[in-house]
Amino acid sequence: MKDSDRDDALFLYVAGALEAPESDEVEEWIAPPVPGVKERLARAELEVARLAACQPPVAPSPAVRERLVARVARRAAPPTRISMPTRRGFRNALARSAIAAGLAGILAAGAAAALTFRAHVEREAALREQVASVRGELSQANAELAALRDLEAEAQTEIADLEARHRSLESDLVLAGKAIMVLRSEQMQSLALAGTKALRGAHGRVFWDWKHWYCYLHAQGFASDPRSTYAVWLFTEDGGVVGVGTFHPDAHGEATFLAPVPHDVGHVIRAGISLEPDEDLGTKPRGEVVLLGQAS
Repeated sequence: MKDSDRDDALFLYVAGALEAPESDEVEEWIAPPVPGVKERLARAELEVARLAACQPPVAPSPAVRERLVARVARRAAPPTRISMPTRRGFRNALARSAIAAGLAGILAAGAAAALTFRAHVEREAALREQVASVRGELSQANAELAALRDLEAEAQTEIADLEARHRSLESDLVLAGKAIMVLRSEQMQSLALAGTKALRGAHGRVFWDWKHWYCYLHAQGFASDPRSTYAVWLFTEDGGVVGVGTFHPDAHGEATFLAPVPHDVGHVIRAGISLEPDEDLGTKPRGEVVLLGQAS
């Protein structure tokens, strides 16, 4: 048997395609430790295994057992030679079938992978567009929120200013109402005030009402320093000194003052305004008297 025929016979033997006595002949040839035989047998087994891996698994039919039994029974029968071209044709057909099946599987798997890859690429592109759109909307919303917060801060500041102005106007309204009450009272008395040497040019008038017991002052010509503290004093005929209260002129040197007076104050004969070091009133002026009025 030629070497090429033996390779074919080994392939068919390993594939289980040889019948007796050819399989017996191969077994007799591979039994002794002939150099190179085991390597050729290993190559044949590897080739058959590769071809088998390319084929889908097939459950063996019951006829396989019958064929094996018949093969054992025919071992004593005269050999029936299988021509090498026939064996080669079988091997080539088997190889072509395996290659075709493998190529079909590869093509099918490649087509499926290509479709899956394309679907993922399209989905990724769509998601990127959605993310960009949402990011733009979020940026616009943040800008609008920042603008609203600025408007809110401005509105709160404006509201606080309006509330403070409202409280000041209400206070001024109350004082104006009481000043009118004093000026319209039938028991109202007043004294004209003139500046002393310390504040020449200053003048004003002080009113007090023995019905509602309020003292009202309007004067001007003070130094244009709102931080200066002035006090209003009433001097009675029995030598008493009554401190009515303190005030601060505005930036124009003008002052308006309204405060209650004690009910037990005596007959007022003089009124004066002094420049004081602080807000605390004592029993008499601590600073210099800058305006003074004398009853006639």
